[in-house]
Amino acid sequence: MKYLVAALLAYACVLGSAVAQDEKTASPAAEEGMRQETLKSEDAPKPDPAKKSEKKASEGENKPVKDYVILHVNGEDIKNSEAEEMWKSLFPGANAPDFNSFDENVRLNVLRGIVSERLVYQQAVKDGFDKSEEVQKRLDALKKQLILQAFMESKAKTLVTDQQLKDAYAKKLSTMKDEEEVHARHILVATEDEAKAVEKELKKGTSFEKLAKEKTLDKASGAQGGDLGWFTKDKMVPEFAAAAFKLKKGEVSDPVKTAFGWHIIKIEDRRKVRIPSFEEMKEDLRAEQSSAALQAYVDGLLKKADVKYFDPEGKEKPFPLTPKKAP
Repeated sequence: MKYLVAALLAYACVLGSAVAQDEKTASPAAEEGMRQETLKSEDAPKPDPAKKSEKKASEGENKPVKDYVILHVNGEDIKNSEAEEMWKSLFPGANAPDFNSFDENVRLNVLRGIVSERLVYQQAVKDGFDKSEEVQKRLDALKKQLILQAFMESKAKTLVTDQQLKDAYAKKLSTMKDEEEVHARHILVATEDEAKAVEKELKKGTSFEKLAKEKTLDKASGAQGGDLGWFTKDKMVPEFAAAAFKLKKGEVSDPVKTAFGWHIIKIEDRRKVRIPSFEEMKEDLRAEQSSAALQAYVDGLLKKADVKYFDPEGKEKPFPLTPKKAP
């Protein structure tokens, strides 16, 4: 399987070259979209409107393509849907552009990958590898995992009701504080003298963002002009948080010392923390409740199970149903 995956990746590289060659008129943004795994559907590569074959596919993009036999390999039919699935596998974690909208040369690269994989599989079966002990062991292990996963997913749906989710939401609401958060920037330097020098520059009218990019030791926020985004008081070290939350919108702090060095802080804005609605939290609540419910279900199975535990000499030992607490 590892070799087949490697082969597919090789074909993906070939495919990338083909796309670059066949779509010279495409925009740089579209080419970048092909390369990025975090591809969004609206940024996905679009067919070149200058090409008739691609234009026709684009015009019918919203119409489902009828599944049909696209390949015949040594007497075995392969459908267009299989080609589409392989195409999607080349875009892990992303929305793959429509396979049928691309030039035939691009699609042929994918089809060559399918043909190669199918030929290797046919030869493996011909040589009897489908009946080998190693393959059977892997199939048995995979079957157990699939059964376990499907069963637990099904069980989770029955163990957690909508009412339980609403109760969990109400409980969370009762613990949520009426908090405030600030949007801040900072400039971090090593010494108090450096911090005072920055303070003088700011008083002269130098832009906070400019000084952050030039002076700060925090390169991540420095690239954004010292921007730390929005945060609540508990998200920062006490000294920093205390100074930041005393400031009004637009104010800049005196030098503040923390374990990281000396900070100059600017508050861009302040606001009350918005409490998310039930619908916004529903899936997170479901994940939390399902995890707890499934654990309770498994614990119940353990208590009823007949489990025997043996040492290397075959002597039976007591089997602890729960782990020992750390001292």
